[in-house]
Amino acid sequence: MTNFRRALFLLVLSGFFATSLNAQLLNVERIRTIADTTGWHGDLGFDLTLNRYNDHVLRLGNQANTSYYSRLHNYVFLTNLEIINVDGSSLVSSGYGHVRAVFLRERTFSPEVFLQYQYNNNLGLRGRSLSGAGLRYTFISRNGLTGRISSALMYEFEKWRLSGDQSIESNFVKSTNNISLRGRLSDTSTLLVIGYYQARPDLFFLPRATLENQLNIRMSSWATFSVSFVMTHDAKPVIDIPKLTYELKNGLLISF
Repeated sequence: MTNFRRALFLLVLSGFFATSLNAQLLNVERIRTIADTTGWHGDLGFDLTLNRYNDHVLRLGNQANTSYYSRLHNYVFLTNLEIINVDGSSLVSSGYGHVRAVFLRERTFSPEVFLQYQYNNNLGLRGRSLSGAGLRYTFISRNGLTGRISSALMYEFEKWRLSGDQSIESNFVKSTNNISLRGRLSDTSTLLVIGYYQARPDLFFLPRATLENQLNIRMSSWATFSVSFVMTHDAKPVIDIPKLTYELKNGLLISF
């Protein structure tokens, strides 16, 4: 077995048999389609993960991402659905839908607007709706390396309830900020490192923060193998759930 195949085999095993906690924050930068030409672009993703939230769960998931690149702007449509088997019996699910528009995408400063709906029944998140607008700053884009900083304000409405507990609703205006670096390691592999910081203005130092690393290995012109590790810390969760959550996941992306 070649060194590359051996490494790929170990990465698959580490993803399939990882024990983790699911992150709450949708990382748009991780799944933002990169295109060199105008028109429609997209991918389909599949993954299998062994997780640990409040229970042991086996998760089967898929995602569909589509982007339209005009000469000046970029429109992104993201969807995800996951079916989860808890302790070998009950089924729960999670998912999201996200729509985002990036205007003047090739400029150093690019305005953005976005809408999102998200839920995670096993974690107790019955629904999260948000909308916002902000500005993206590209501080480096050369030699296979891209670096960006984004800052936005958003309105977020959440409904939380664990089994048997009373529902809790919250709605806040929050700031959402991220910094990302995406670099090419070789002709067939890229690495993305990104940090998110979301907080209410009156509790700015009690954030929901996420750090993520993702390695993509292109296997063919249409298939990419992906391994990611995500860690999130919510300093002030709405209900009694772990403040620190993490996830190690692998998946296969089919591009079209």
